[in-house]
Amino acid sequence: MSAIKIIFPGELLALNPESSLFAHGFGLFETIRLRAGYLELWDGHWQRLTSSARELGIACPYDNADVLQAVRRLAAKLPIDSIVKLSLFKEGQGAKLAVYSRPVNPPPESVGLVMEGASPINEYSPLAGHKTHNYLENLLVLEAAREAGCFDCLRLNTKGEIAEGAISNLFFLRDGRLHTPSRQSGLLPGVVRQELVQGLDVQEGSYQLSDLRSADAVFLTNSSIGLQPVDWLLSRGEQFELSSRTDGHYQRMFEWLTDRISATSVKI
Repeated sequence: MSAIKIIFPGELLALNPESSLFAHGFGLFETIRLRAGYLELWDGHWQRLTSSARELGIACPYDNADVLQAVRRLAAKLPIDSIVKLSLFKEGQGAKLAVYSRPVNPPPESVGLVMEGASPINEYSPLAGHKTHNYLENLLVLEAAREAGCFDCLRLNTKGEIAEGAISNLFFLRDGRLHTPSRQSGLLPGVVRQELVQGLDVQEGSYQLSDLRSADAVFLTNSSIGLQPVDWLLSRGEQFELSSRTDGHYQRMFEWLTDRISATSVKI
């Protein structure tokens, strides 16, 4: 078994250009928030990584305790508020795990979501639902959203159903009920999304753009931003304002998620 590779700030990782990771992005990654010495939602991240590895045929020889020890060594060199990343990738007949970091991006003052224009997600792909290093499609969608002045871009599946953002999961409020696309849409099931779905009264289902246009509030989630209210939707060049940030559901969701993260974080 290869030792876990810890990449400290300023260090680089050498890759064989013939490796599956370098040539084809054959690997998995996780993005985890480190806040005030605590690793947030660790169990969900580790379970998703190892589950995807089994499904995609990447043998993971590492256990939870060894990886956490590597994260602790890395965290000792980081600011108390950072992003920790794990990459698990094929190496010959086995696998290798790298632990590294990046800074926390400041939250945007105003969050816009592009409604149309992104390439559809293939919900039938064997990669659907897995966080792989084959991430170029998401980055192209995200780049287009940022050029339009938005935080993220909505992605539909091949049936025209709402799935997710390029880097986020989506929730919306309509008639007092919280909704989110189901896993059958082809979305990547985020760890924050999983906590909200399991802990709150959330209706999972199949939704169209018309459902989102009639929403009272819209929220995005991922492990870096946590829960982020959407301030406006951009549809065919027209901007539609939302009151997501001042909606009472946002404050209740935020407080519940904060308590849940506090209860499940791992001391580093």
